[in-house]
Amino acid sequence: MWLVQLFKQPYPINSFRKMTWLAAIVSIFVFLFLSFFQPFGLVSDTWGALLKVTSMYGLITFFTMVLTTLGIRSLFPNYFLEKNWVFGRELLITLLYFFIIGGVNTLYSNYQFAIGLNLKGFLWFQFYTLGVGIFPILFFMMFKYTRLLSKNSKTANDLSGSLSKSIKSGNSNLHTKIQIHSELKKDDLEIFAEDLIYAETADNYIAIHHLHNGELQKSMVRSTLGRLETDVADYPHLVRCHRAFLVNLDFLESFKGNAQGLQLKLKSISNEIPVSRNRVGKIKELLD
Repeated sequence: MWLVQLFKQPYPINSFRKMTWLAAIVSIFVFLFLSFFQPFGLVSDTWGALLKVTSMYGLITFFTMVLTTLGIRSLFPNYFLEKNWVFGRELLITLLYFFIIGGVNTLYSNYQFAIGLNLKGFLWFQFYTLGVGIFPILFFMMFKYTRLLSKNSKTANDLSGSLSKSIKSGNSNLHTKIQIHSELKKDDLEIFAEDLIYAETADNYIAIHHLHNGELQKSMVRSTLGRLETDVADYPHLVRCHRAFLVNLDFLESFKGNAQGLQLKLKSISNEIPVSRNRVGKIKELLD
């Protein structure tokens, strides 16, 4: 079923800063919608009194979204890794926001209007909260997903079309060895440039994935990716494609685009490697 497949599709996760901006936009929408349309029997004797109430609902929305985001990301950091983030998780977290906002709205409405705290009132405010926000949010999520998927898929296709062209890297020293320096001098790694497939950050180390006697091997070096860039500066085909990855373009097999961004596939490696937007131009230049 297409809906089940949609829930499993990669989806970009918002940074806390972007989430704060989104909370502000949603809060303003809630304030304006409630002020002008006055749904669910929301009436007041004066315009000023109405604005006081609707502004409180807007503020509740903002602070609930921000504090909930801060709380759950602090408690469950591994759940919010972008590599595992999919459309279904985004929707689930969105529904959690609605649930908590609905609960806080119930408490405020009881304080303001003495509606009484009971299950029926709580469920009604869950319905009200969903009624105001669910359709605009779903529309925004689908629009964002389809726009990013189309954009990144086009970029992947453009780059894939350049794979048959030679890489402008001038690799005259391709068969020479490179010295990968470690903070611990005795752990320096020396390998042929042509054998380095890719490197990735691993806490205080970098994991070097390379060939040794024709077999794939991983070596851990206590260093940073920035320092590794300096070590391989004379080998333009060894290029940083992401804040956490450096790849050998000679092993490049294909590109793929999804809503999260661009990924590349390397020969001999099963996992896909992300490509930062600001690195696409450099890679395209080397492939053209």
